Amino acid sequence: MNCSDIGKSICNYLGYGKAEPDENVRRLISECLAELEKIHGFKYQYKIFDRVPAFLEKEPYSSFLNGCSAVILCVCTLGAEVDRKIKYLERADMRKSLVFDACASAYLERLADEFEMSLGKNLTYRFCPGYGGSDISDIKYIFDLLKPEKIGVTLLGSNLMLPQKSMAGIIGVGKTAKKTCDGCINASSCAYRKEGATCYGSEKK
Repeated sequence: MNCSDIGKSICNYLGYGKAEPDENVRRLISECLAELEKIHGFKYQYKIFDRVPAFLEKEPYSSFLNGCSAVILCVCTLGAEVDRKIKYLERADMRKSLVFDACASAYLERLADEFEMSLGKNLTYRFCPGYGGSDISDIKYIFDLLKPEKIGVTLLGSNLMLPQKSMAGIIGVGKTAKKTCDGCINASSCAYRKEGATCYGSEKK
């Protein structure tokens, strides 16, 4: 991975908006990314369904998957070692822990995107429960169908995943779709939109 490519995403997670981090923060970002390269244990699990699972037969999933010929459910994680590093830094160096956490979030997104692209072309983007007004508790259906405990990911009663740097998503097969702000539950209060940017990249709206 070219880590410089995710710099804007890291700055978004850190709340910089259009501002640029100073040299000290840029140096800390580089340091955190170098450590992530060494300790992450990225894993994924997925399954292709020719028939749409029952929990997706409702909005907003129905609209998202309209025109798709199949559905991919997936779970990705950076592994427990990254979580342990963040917890250690919370005690030892709070400033670095914030930067490391942001780097890990952006790193997970990028690795998940690369995994997604490896599945082939003519796919939608990854839609995660909680997006666009969907219910975050729908994650439990993905867990029921995939059993990602096999790659070390568990689901808490609060619908949070462990390790925390994990994600569960839905990908449509048979059509392409780009990420947009349309239908996002946070659109009206989104800090990125107020800055003329997006949460999923550096391009303008």
